[in-house]
Amino acid sequence: MRLTSLRDLISNPASGRLSTSDFIVLGAFLVSSFVLIWVTVTRTDIPGELLLTYLGAWVAQSQASKHMSIRRAREVPHVGNSPETPES
Repeated sequence: MRLTSLRDLISNPASGRLSTSDFIVLGAFLVSSFVLIWVTVTRTDIPGELLLTYLGAWVAQSQASKHMSIRRAREVPHVGNSPETPES
């Protein structure tokens, strides 16, 4: 899969329209990554909990998103053809 632009990250692949939820997730990722890098650069002692919280939050978000996508595909038949949902 080739990413042609930043717009591809925040648009629905099925319709091509911008996705508000994807835009919010991308914004949260950029902000949290900036904060993690900022704290790492400006402080001498970095709490390990910061990195664990960062990783845990993004793993949890990813898994929740995947779970909801699978659930949506089961409830609405035409959503199952989306490239975001795994084939069953």
